[in-house]
Amino acid sequence: MSEQTSGQEMAAAVVGMAGRFPGAGSVSELWENLLEGKRSVRRFTAEELREAGVPDDLARHPSYVPMAAALDDIELFDAEFFNVPSSEARLSDPQQRLFLETCWAALEDAGHPPGRFDGRIGVFGSSSISTYLLGLVAAGEELPPDGISYPLLLGNDKDFLCTKVAHRLGLTGPAVTVQTACSSSLVAVHLAVQSLLAGECDMALAGGVSISVPQQTGYLYREGGILSPDGRCRVFDASANGTVRGSGCGVVVLRRVDDAVADRDRVSAVIRGSAVNNDGADKVGFTAPSAAGQVEVIREAVAVSGLPANAIGYVEAHGTGTALGDPIEVRALATAHAADGDPPKACHLGSVKANLGHLDAAAGVTGLIKAALVLREQVIPGQPDFTAPGPGIEAHLDHYRISAEPVRPVSPVQAAAVSSFGLGGTNAHVVLAAPPVAEERPAPTGTHLALLSARDAEALAVLAAELRDWLADHPDARLDDVAFTLSDGRTDFAARTALRAGSVSELIGLLGTVASGGTVPDDPAAAVWLAGGQLDPEAVGDRTHARRVALPGHPMRRRRHWIDVLPGHGSATAPRSPAAAPHLEEQVREVLTRMLDAPELGPDDDFYDQGLDSMRAVETVTLLRDTTGLPLSFEEFDGLRTLSALVEHLTASAGAATPDSAARAGTDLPPSTLPRAADAHRHLLSRIREGSAPGHVFMVPPAGGTIAAYIDLSRHMGDERTLWALTHPAGKPGRHRSVRDLARLYTSLVREVQPQGPYLLSGYSFGGSVAFEMAAELERDGERVERVVMLDSHPPEAYIGGTADSSAFLAAFPTLVGQILPGTTSEHDADAPAARSVEEVIERIGDPTWSEAMKAELAGFFHTWQDNHEALKRWFPDRRLDADIVVLAAEQEENRAIMRALDIRGTERGLWTRHCSGRVDVLHVPGDHYSMIRDPENIRRLGAAVDRALRP
Repeated sequence: MSEQTSGQEMAAAVVGMAGRFPGAGSVSELWENLLEGKRSVRRFTAEELREAGVPDDLARHPSYVPMAAALDDIELFDAEFFNVPSSEARLSDPQQRLFLETCWAALEDAGHPPGRFDGRIGVFGSSSISTYLLGLVAAGEELPPDGISYPLLLGNDKDFLCTKVAHRLGLTGPAVTVQTACSSSLVAVHLAVQSLLAGECDMALAGGVSISVPQQTGYLYREGGILSPDGRCRVFDASANGTVRGSGCGVVVLRRVDDAVADRDRVSAVIRGSAVNNDGADKVGFTAPSAAGQVEVIREAVAVSGLPANAIGYVEAHGTGTALGDPIEVRALATAHAADGDPPKACHLGSVKANLGHLDAAAGVTGLIKAALVLREQVIPGQPDFTAPGPGIEAHLDHYRISAEPVRPVSPVQAAAVSSFGLGGTNAHVVLAAPPVAEERPAPTGTHLALLSARDAEALAVLAAELRDWLADHPDARLDDVAFTLSDGRTDFAARTALRAGSVSELIGLLGTVASGGTVPDDPAAAVWLAGGQLDPEAVGDRTHARRVALPGHPMRRRRHWIDVLPGHGSATAPRSPAAAPHLEEQVREVLTRMLDAPELGPDDDFYDQGLDSMRAVETVTLLRDTTGLPLSFEEFDGLRTLSALVEHLTASAGAATPDSAARAGTDLPPSTLPRAADAHRHLLSRIREGSAPGHVFMVPPAGGTIAAYIDLSRHMGDERTLWALTHPAGKPGRHRSVRDLARLYTSLVREVQPQGPYLLSGYSFGGSVAFEMAAELERDGERVERVVMLDSHPPEAYIGGTADSSAFLAAFPTLVGQILPGTTSEHDADAPAARSVEEVIERIGDPTWSEAMKAELAGFFHTWQDNHEALKRWFPDRRLDADIVVLAAEQEENRAIMRALDIRGTERGLWTRHCSGRVDVLHVPGDHYSMIRDPENIRRLGAAVDRALRP
């Protein structure tokens, strides 16, 4: 295999692929459809057209073509899996949601999920115009009266397609959205390869997505246009007369070839060269193709590849099936290949648009996926609807072949190429080589351990069933490959099982048992992993000759997240005057339940405990002012916080309101006025020790929100300034406050005690992260922060992009309780079913002496602890601090079971230097993450260390 990669050090390997296409929910289903010659364009019924809002008179028009290649289930999305709030999911373009899911699936297909890959992952992608957004705008749905809201913009604008993926998956390489019309996703592939070779990232996702909403609509045929009069795309055919619209998504995973070989990746093809250019002005018109531009880009890509043109045995063409475009493309291809005097002898041509229609921003990558499959499988699919070559194409068939039936070449296809030409003239061409020839391997020996994990028991059973079926369909699968991929190429979730097998058939039987809810024999070698720890790689079995294989990924549990737009729905209404609002409470409730996605909002429920963040709070205030016609400032809203308080305030304002008072609301608040949020939350700030010297030290609570540890720590501190401690605000479980929201609230409280800097802030674990964000908030306001003292706080890189569902927190909670309440057992019956609530966990581990109040306190602590950790997984600093940071880091390693269960990466505390322009000192203190602040001797030494850290 190493000999095969000689000379390919500057090439990129395709190591993973994923997608959803018309009539195909995966790449493997797409390949089956291509081999069968299936066309996925379908005709819509009159009822489907009517439901999609197509007027009957338009549907009956003789030129109306009620056909498209639609994508199934675009309204469904697994928001919980990606930790996306339901309200955000509903507002998001299905293109963004599908692209996120497909990127995850592609990384799983590659055997390199984000949390397991040691390197930077980039993401390069493209999407079509958001017709979902256009439908909402046209109908006035989800819009404030003054235009598009910020959440709606973030969820629908093309600019955020790739950065959303990077944020949700924790990817730290370049995140670049590419927009060159139809060629966008192949240009994205080109840029991804360049980024890899430049060392900007170590792995790259590249692809595109295109979804038209509504799906079940056709188009009016116009003679001379690009669209077909009968919904068929006859590429290269004598009767070619246009293309048809399609929706889909495709993503490939790319790595440098030497890295892929070293990591034993499955290589489907190798990108040897690529090029991008533009036609410029030398053509008939802006939207017309240019043979000169196409010739140049093809020649450049072939030259970069280092392969002779006669090595190319297949070209996946742009091929739109138009009488103008197809002949120009074939002529340009032939000219480019002949430029060096040795054109291909029998190069096959094809275009996936004949099967799927034109996928717009996803077209190029879909063609690349097909070409990679041709090289890997050594079969060339037939071209649907091809009967005879069109004018201008027949003359080139001495070097090129077009077949309506699948072809298995006599000689292996050594190389393939893909073209994608964008409306407006941006052309892209990619040259691929066949994957390296795999060396012969001895058959696997001995037993192997297959590790399966999922978010919960239900998903684990589904995963087991899918893997069982996959193995049954792949009789040549090797047991060592399967075990290696499952151990090194999958994210470890909370629900786990380990299956020891000596053959694939034995593993199939064990998987069937898990799929049906049965029990399997325990394997002592997996005990630590099953408890949330790390597995000794040797326990998996002999991995000497194992390679990564494409196995079923984590099952998605998709639910409907969609805003239905009714045809003819009205547009946004103008702001009302106060006199036009007789039912004030109903109006306010309607706005709040809509913005909070909380239909059962109680009169005394805190908005921020219901999931409101600062950005949506601004939108909410604007909508309230315009709906009620009453003045309301953001500061007033932030201090009122509940439905009853807000209605009371607005009712009192109604009598004094003037027609223009709403417009002035929130703009004339005196700068010296403190936020009223402090009024409602002043009890969260407690003085735990009166100082004898000027100045204050503010301590931010750790995950869980309690300050008991700080009270004990204060007894061992000699610093003479007044010591204050903040506690976490109460709220309903699952209604998370972000790190930034907490920081803003805490900062308003701190400034009531100390209006001006310099400030001293400190926090243990989670509290250190919030203290950092408080310092950033103060510095934004022009205040000086002298120092932030962190007690073993992980840098944000440890959390960002991690995933842990409720079952993971429940599984880890007994271990945590054992750490913070010495003498409490964290052991539990391994055969017992997973706990479904924290109350159930507490009953299992509880001491008989615990009172009901104690149990309730622990349950409340659990919910805050979970909320705080989930907030960390969504937080990353947006600026560097000028203040100094001192990190008091525990000498001993943190509990691995908790780290693994909560998907927290082990990171050096020194990484805080990435986020600070000031000085960062890391000082070690005795104990681990928990005993450093709970062991009597350790906390005494910690107190002295905090004193030293607080000194100038």
